[in-house]
Amino acid sequence: MRLSYVTDPRANNSNYRSYQPAQAVVEKGHSVEWNREGELPFSPARLAGAEVVHVHRYLGRDALSVVQRLQARGVGVVWDNDDDIANIPRSNPNYSKYSGARRPAVVRAIEAMVQTVDVVTTPSAVLAERFRESGAADVRVIENYLPDRFPGQKAIAHDGVTIIWLAALEHQVDYQRLRLHDTLLRLLDAHPQLRVLSVGLGLGLKSDRYEHVAHVDFADLPRVLARADIGIAPLAEIPWNEAKSNVKLKEYAAAGLPWLASPIGPYAGMGESQGGLLVPDDGWHDALDRMIGNARARKKLAKRAAKWVKGETISKHVGEWEAVYRDAAAAASRRSGRA
Repeated sequence: MRLSYVTDPRANNSNYRSYQPAQAVVEKGHSVEWNREGELPFSPARLAGAEVVHVHRYLGRDALSVVQRLQARGVGVVWDNDDDIANIPRSNPNYSKYSGARRPAVVRAIEAMVQTVDVVTTPSAVLAERFRESGAADVRVIENYLPDRFPGQKAIAHDGVTIIWLAALEHQVDYQRLRLHDTLLRLLDAHPQLRVLSVGLGLGLKSDRYEHVAHVDFADLPRVLARADIGIAPLAEIPWNEAKSNVKLKEYAAAGLPWLASPIGPYAGMGESQGGLLVPDDGWHDALDRMIGNARARKKLAKRAAKWVKGETISKHVGEWEAVYRDAAAAASRRSGRA
């Protein structure tokens, strides 16, 4: 099958929603192209040579027009969205782009896109239901799956115990609402062997045992995680978080880290079988305090995490994407009368 991917390489999740599926289907014998950085995202002349075009996140009148033109030429179109951009928090750098006075137009643009394309994909069951309510005829939930090389990362030897939080800037709202600043300072005071590392969001902790890394390339993520002992995934109970994916826990598990997470959205129902524990809003200090002091419990959970994540790689789930593309191509054939 000839496939084209349209994605913004600056989007945080373009790796999971475009590049990983693209690379996996190439391994299955399909032909793949995608827009390159600096290239206009939609080139109808080039895209028309594909049997199916996979569009990640793009919305609006111009995007919709190209989708319709592709469909008129017999091309199947898949639209993927992994974030609830209609409920974006103020701490997200894209808030002004999607919210406030612009939100009604964004909602209408989503409705127009999901009603037009052949198949809609998302990693979130919550978003899937919203897209169906918006008029999408065919919606599939496909989780974010890891590159095959991520699981099995060897730990990097270090002193003490390190807590790591992979946190984009949008997680400022979680940090504030769950009062994690005071919690982490208390833990640093109580445990001289403790270190805290945040990637993305700066936590403002006044301690020589706190480290902030502003950015990590996707390919380097396993190596950075290998410096830690505990991964955390705190979420406040807001609509945006209800529609997130569970991939952060997979990333922690791939590095052999036990994790602690909020029982919100994608993490609800997960637990020891996946290598971690769920923590109520007021339980972060006690849960972390116990985990820091119990190496045996960390080791037990890490083993479960490593076992679980072996089944969460893209090569083991590429068939889900292939099925979507086959069905989008079939829809295009029916539309053009070729079926």
